[in-house]
Amino acid sequence: MDDRIHLQIVTAKGVVYDGQASAVTIPLDGGSIGVLADHAPLMGAVSTGVVEITHADGSKDYTAVGIGVVNVVENEVKILVRTAENAEDIDLDRAVAAEKRARERLENRTPDLDIVRAEAALHRAISRQNAAHMAKKRHI
Repeated sequence: MDDRIHLQIVTAKGVVYDGQASAVTIPLDGGSIGVLADHAPLMGAVSTGVVEITHADGSKDYTAVGIGVVNVVENEVKILVRTAENAEDIDLDRAVAAEKRARERLENRTPDLDIVRAEAALHRAISRQNAAHMAKKRHI
């Protein structure tokens, strides 16, 4: 029995992750879900957050993702999202600065502020920081 699943994380710009995993944790609108081999078919709405990829040797990779959809069928997991960034590629200082800017925009609201967009930017910045911190902990 093969306990692996094939995972793809894709944005409009291209494939961000394409590989085998023994488990994947995905942020969905109703909470995170864990996917293992032979998971029941599933379609769901992906929320801004961190995808945790567990490999057969127990090592983990993390990818910060924006909103999108996931399809799980026959040990194939395809995550189609607006944004995705592998933890190793995240500039933590830039993510912290983006969070600060988003919080300032929300605190000092102007009449022309797009609140939904500002809140989405805040959630993306926090997710990017979370992914980077999770990756750093794995190396400690």
